[in-house]
Amino acid sequence: MIEIRDLHKSFGPLQVLKGVDLRMEHDKVLVIIGPSGSGKTTLLRCFNLLEVPDKGSISLAGLHIDFTPGGKIPQKTVLSLRQKTGMVFQSYNLFPHMTALGNVMEGQVTVQKRSKEDARKRGLELLAKVGLADKADAYPHQLSGGQQQRVAIARAMAVEPEVLLFDEPTSALDPELVGEVLKVIKQLAAEGMTMVIVTHEMKFAADVADRIILMDNGVILEQGTPQQVLVETTNPRARQFLNLLSGEEE
Repeated sequence: MIEIRDLHKSFGPLQVLKGVDLRMEHDKVLVIIGPSGSGKTTLLRCFNLLEVPDKGSISLAGLHIDFTPGGKIPQKTVLSLRQKTGMVFQSYNLFPHMTALGNVMEGQVTVQKRSKEDARKRGLELLAKVGLADKADAYPHQLSGGQQQRVAIARAMAVEPEVLLFDEPTSALDPELVGEVLKVIKQLAAEGMTMVIVTHEMKFAADVADRIILMDNGVILEQGTPQQVLVETTNPRARQFLNLLSGEEE
């Protein structure tokens, strides 16, 4: 069970999250949608404390963390939480001086203290899983954007996280490369990987999500199954946003 209660986050005078509450089961996929500036990426980054909330609490993978204004979270707690989560960013964030295999091995060796032999074996398995067994020795600049993002997914999985976090995983890709990344994510969902995904791909969200939350102006405007949120919602603001997206996708 992942549970967030009364989560608040501000950047200076700008209040980005205004008391967010949500719950999700393990082995499920939660998709976060919403207009630009709604707080969805900030919420995602709070899951692994890339952004530290000002107030509220997070329970995830056996850890419970309370946040208070001005309070500090022990570094040991931060590291423990991050070891239970894997993050896939919009811009891949691969190490340019390392091969695809080196990128997938790095966290295993430095964080998990695995032997290089074990890390290499696991890395090759994961590259094969994302369809890149033949690119193990390629450097990021030799890979397409879609291939780089699939390496990033393999790297996030390498530390065996309990939750995978995706921040707009296809937004930096050319349209023809989007499908190969979404295929990998769908495969992970089918295998029961717990995932939280921020995306603007509504068709993908409908296919992969067990639950969708629609955010606007720092709060959850609507939540439920894909059918409930994407089709049946009667909330005027939600309908306005979804109708706009439908027009863009046509």
